[in-house]
Amino acid sequence: MNFKSSLLTILLCGVAFSANAHRVWVSANHTHGGEILKAELGYGEFPEFEPIAKERLDIFKPLQLITEKGTENLIQKGLHNYQFESAKPVKDGSYLVVGEYKPTFWSKNANGWKRENMTQMPNATYCEETRMYGKFIANVGHESASKDIITRPVGHHLEIVPLDNPANVHVGERFKVKVLFNGEPLPNAVLTATFDGFDTSDRSKSHKVEAQAFSDVTGDDGTVEIIPLRQGFWKANVEHKTDYPNPKVCQKLANYATLTFQIGHSHH
Repeated sequence: MNFKSSLLTILLCGVAFSANAHRVWVSANHTHGGEILKAELGYGEFPEFEPIAKERLDIFKPLQLITEKGTENLIQKGLHNYQFESAKPVKDGSYLVVGEYKPTFWSKNANGWKRENMTQMPNATYCEETRMYGKFIANVGHESASKDIITRPVGHHLEIVPLDNPANVHVGERFKVKVLFNGEPLPNAVLTATFDGFDTSDRSKSHKVEAQAFSDVTGDDGTVEIIPLRQGFWKANVEHKTDYPNPKVCQKLANYATLTFQIGHSHH
């Protein structure tokens, strides 16, 4: 499949699932060593945060912080239900903040979308079991640019693994990442990326995925080089759909993954 047909397939898939075109992504405030890390779970129109509907809160796991000591749940704390904090102050270093949208059936018929599979909605025209994953690279402190923690896969079904710390990447340089599906390199996957401020259109009513500033396809080894042409807050996105094991229950297993990071911002 060539790039254009891959893109067309993705666009068609996007049309099929446009009613739920929200993606999971994660951000955290710049944090100094010895401070509480404050993070936010994005599920809406990037880069804006919006409260998560109460009937969907059960889909999300708490945000997690991955450090050299392992993984810890962040505490949901703040004015809004998408805000989280670390239980204790964090040290200087480079960490991952990860979010996860648990496997959830979504089916569509003439009346719209429901959290059901095809045994619950026999007249569904489309069904997918949706899983979403978000990772944010948090560099705590002024000089933190370590690769140790952030370049390790975390075990999501679909994930974008940075091969360098974006703190080491300048505007216009290449930021190499690897896309993994079930722990194996995923070739021929379309990775798109955009940054805060690129798409200024009002998508609050359409829910279409925002315009992308970068697009390329992974090689045989699952790697691709993102070229960030502007400094700022970036979100890379990849999606992968396979047939659901039992076609009477659902049609597709759909995985969506994002990697968010800062490029070129001075911390001082």
